[in-house]
Amino acid sequence: MEAESFNQPDIIKFLSTNLISIRVDVDKEKKIASTYYVRSLPVSWFLEPNGEKITSIPGYVNPELFLVILKYINSGSYKTMTLLEFKKQSAK
Repeated sequence: MEAESFNQPDIIKFLSTNLISIRVDVDKEKKIASTYYVRSLPVSWFLEPNGEKITSIPGYVNPELFLVILKYINSGSYKTMTLLEFKKQSAK
């Protein structure tokens, strides 16, 4: 993800403009890894401002899908529709 998704200009811009993103070194931050049940890497976690879990996505996500996921989370659409519904609606 580091080499293919997180270096894409569209993703960098969207993250810096719309979300607060952090990277956690789970070897150094064992308590955070334990709190969020990190069992394998990579994993992307999305949280509400109060820390409540929205969702987590384990494994590699290609840049195109990752940007759709970011928009889905940022828009709040996860509260009312599935990612597939959002993706179909966004394609119109």
